[in-house]
Amino acid sequence: MIESLADIEALSVRCRSEQSKDYIAEAMQCYRAGAYRASIVSTWIAVVFDLIDKIRELAVAGDATAKTIEAKYETYIKQIEQNNPSGIKSALEFEREILETCLDRLQFFDPHQFIDLRRLREDRHRCAHPSFQRVGIPYQPSAEQARVHIRNAVVHVLAQPPVQGRAALAELKALVSSAYFPTDDKKALAQLQNSGLKNATEALVRGFIDQLIFGFLTDTDPLFYKRQVVAAVNATFELYPGLSEDRLRKQLNKAIRDVPDSRFPGAACLVTYVKSAWAVLEQTSKDKVVCFIKEGPAGDVMSGLEDLAQLGGLKPAVEQRVSTLTFDELAQAISSHGLRTHAKEQAMHFLSQVRSWDRANEVFSKAVLPLFSCLSTEDIERIIRMPKETGADLPGAHGYGLFIENVKKAAIVDETNLNALLTANGAGYLVPQPEEA
Repeated sequence: MIESLADIEALSVRCRSEQSKDYIAEAMQCYRAGAYRASIVSTWIAVVFDLIDKIRELAVAGDATAKTIEAKYETYIKQIEQNNPSGIKSALEFEREILETCLDRLQFFDPHQFIDLRRLREDRHRCAHPSFQRVGIPYQPSAEQARVHIRNAVVHVLAQPPVQGRAALAELKALVSSAYFPTDDKKALAQLQNSGLKNATEALVRGFIDQLIFGFLTDTDPLFYKRQVVAAVNATFELYPGLSEDRLRKQLNKAIRDVPDSRFPGAACLVTYVKSAWAVLEQTSKDKVVCFIKEGPAGDVMSGLEDLAQLGGLKPAVEQRVSTLTFDELAQAISSHGLRTHAKEQAMHFLSQVRSWDRANEVFSKAVLPLFSCLSTEDIERIIRMPKETGADLPGAHGYGLFIENVKKAAIVDETNLNALLTANGAGYLVPQPEEA
């Protein structure tokens, strides 16, 4: 949304609470009357009151930092009520430092927003303290200055909920780590749109991405190896694409560089399933992923081979690794990990080496028939020719008969050509014979 063009009257609608609207109403009245000094002073008052209210809300919700800050503030107020001069001094100091307190300890806003609010505070001092100016020349702010301060106060503070920084991150972590958070990207997006991530500061988005990536790779973290983490990262990309991509570029490369070998399968999982992950990797990180595919433990690598092969430049590494799998590893990759297209060549290799019917039945049932939908006409003809070309003991095996039945049902090969191939390669018994007259 282009805030700078928003009508000043419409800004109050964006205030989070009725109290916030009341705080800024006086500043707007002064602005409309042309009393720009008074408008800036009232805007600062609105910001201070709203920040104090947010601190109290977090304290009631159990935030330890907010409780500490509120306790100090309440002490100062009691001292003032008791006519203790130190209370006034401490309260004034509290107000002078409230922006720094909310930035450093609560992360209510990011450094860029802090600069805008600090300018409001500085202009407030110039408007409210005649001693800051030459005698007889009061400070004269422009209408544009007053307007931009009202805008910044509403957008950075009054329109925001009190759940930025650590409290918001804790809330988001609890949401994503729940067993009931969706693993589907679209459903995860709907969840996050109704959470503290909506209208989040840049600092919160960066912190959330960091939390997801490193939490997924840390075995003591509630997010460790949770499937919903990937959905949460992808949903955050939908909400804040540019910011998320920049943060992922930095943190995913760091994770790949620093993660121990025992946790590298998790890093590879993020690379495989997080949108744009492969595109943001540095060449050294890509090289490490390629090395993992080629040399990592089979149990760690197999689960992602089919999807890794879809990433740019990884297909050769996947095919090379599949060519080294034992038959049992290949069968497991097919049955448990969804390996399909890239398992075909290795399955054909094992079939070509069959020297008994028992072995033929095993290879057909565990490797060839599960991949039947991936076989082309050329693949099927190659299998039928194997008895002559490689010495594979296929004719007579029950699995071979089932395979040919599937070929006939699917009508992948022309019937005349199929019968001729079977006859020429020792499987004429599978060709229908003409009935005797």
